[in-house]
Amino acid sequence: MISKPLQKHLIASFVLILGFTGCTEVTYQRLSDPSRDTWQKPQGVIEELSIAPGSRVADLGAGGGYFTWHLAKAVGARGTPNVRPVHAMLSDPRFPEPVDLVFNCNTYHQMTERIAYFRSLASSLRPDGRVAIIDSRPRGLVFDLFDKRVAKKEVRLEMEAAGYRLVNDFDLLDRQHFQIFAVPSHGELHSPDIKDTAPKDPA
Repeated sequence: MISKPLQKHLIASFVLILGFTGCTEVTYQRLSDPSRDTWQKPQGVIEELSIAPGSRVADLGAGGGYFTWHLAKAVGARGTPNVRPVHAMLSDPRFPEPVDLVFNCNTYHQMTERIAYFRSLASSLRPDGRVAIIDSRPRGLVFDLFDKRVAKKEVRLEMEAAGYRLVNDFDLLDRQHFQIFAVPSHGELHSPDIKDTAPKDPA
């Protein structure tokens, strides 16, 4: 049983594991392969995120938790007790409380109705909250038939349509684009029933 003071201490800094769907064995092995460190550059990604100690971070669509432990260490090196698993839904992230950063790696392309989803998610971000999105760059028609990808420009247009603004665009990763968006003030949000109609840019 965790004491009340310790509970409050842990709540001050935690990482959420939010999984949309279960990983297949093949996908899990590929994303958990140690060689991933070479091209994913997790330490570099964490540095670019500039996470303040004690921040509340949600690893949205965490899968096997590749980035979860890096994020947990960034918010406060107290081991794994500051990690709280939460089973998210495609229509609801189910955040138990507002967070400072939503981290989304390799799952944006799997989401449906993304504009509506992230518009709704804005209410779960704390003031000055951010959303970091990392996803694979399109490689051409043949490759993309078997591995769905979303172009960087498409992500930006969809997030802007959801009411966010681009605050960082990093060239750190060769295989993926890496962008960070700021949450708007509530006064800037429009109707939540907007349709997911951002133009699809193939580039």
